[in-house]
Amino acid sequence: MGRSLPPASQLILNQIAELKPIYGALRRSDQLALDDIFDLVQQHRAALANAASLLPLEALLVLVLLEEHKRISHILAELEGEIQRLEASCTTKSQRHKGS
Repeated sequence: MGRSLPPASQLILNQIAELKPIYGALRRSDQLALDDIFDLVQQHRAALANAASLLPLEALLVLVLLEEHKRISHILAELEGEIQRLEASCTTKSQRHKGS
């Protein structure tokens, strides 16, 4: 018979437990940041469960990269929207000033 794999949530918890010595050596602010990262990774339990060919840490790192990419993309989209808004505002003000 084939080996049975622990549930994805258990794989995540096992990996977090293995990082406990590093976690304990971090400043509190860094511990909170790591807590946030692991909370984000927990959202991808199904993907982790399907990543049987990867080691749990490899899968976690891929998921962290995915979350960071999504966060950066969101921030860039917001920034581009703000730049467009400011450019439009400057153009409008410039046209009003020329028309005076």
